[in-house]
Amino acid sequence: MTALCTTLPDTLRLLLVDDHRIFLDGLSLALSPLSQNLQIHTAHSAAEAEQCLRQHGYDLILLDLRLPDEPGIELLQRWLARGESTPVAILSASDSALEAQAALAAGALGFIPKSSDGNALRQAVTRVLMGETLPAPSSASPLTPRQLEILQLLAEGLPNKAISRELGLAEDTVKTHLKALFETFAVHTRTACVSAARQRGWL
Repeated sequence: MTALCTTLPDTLRLLLVDDHRIFLDGLSLALSPLSQNLQIHTAHSAAEAEQCLRQHGYDLILLDLRLPDEPGIELLQRWLARGESTPVAILSASDSALEAQAALAAGALGFIPKSSDGNALRQAVTRVLMGETLPAPSSASPLTPRQLEILQLLAEGLPNKAISRELGLAEDTVKTHLKALFETFAVHTRTACVSAARQRGWL
């Protein structure tokens, strides 16, 4: 726990945007070990969040997707459109990989399920504060174990010949697997295939 906190500044100011007050209380408590002087401001709606942002600067905003007056993603998109530079991570009661991908595509730096325990939550927040983008949670992969192996080697930049040697397969077999991978991800290049797999959390 200590090792996790040493990388963060002594003073942090976070804005938590969620309309469930009990959840906000628990969240504030879970995040309290992050910094010696942690200032947590809370907002229960998009309008309150806007007011907080006008009055203060923040190191990070944790934003719920479902707010009473406006969807969280629309609020995030508006902030980005006007040049708001505060990093935003999405909090959601949903573990949906599709929702996570939509949030990341909208400009969020991370997607944190509300089901996360305190330690996982602090680790996720720390990573975002350190400038990392958290990948979307993985959805169940329809790929075979062999396809996953090939995908991993593809991500390492290996050509077909090296993949076939590594896995003890004929090069034509590797090509067949690659064709199936390309069809799964609806892509035409190796780079796009790896990128699509990463977006789904399968790499």
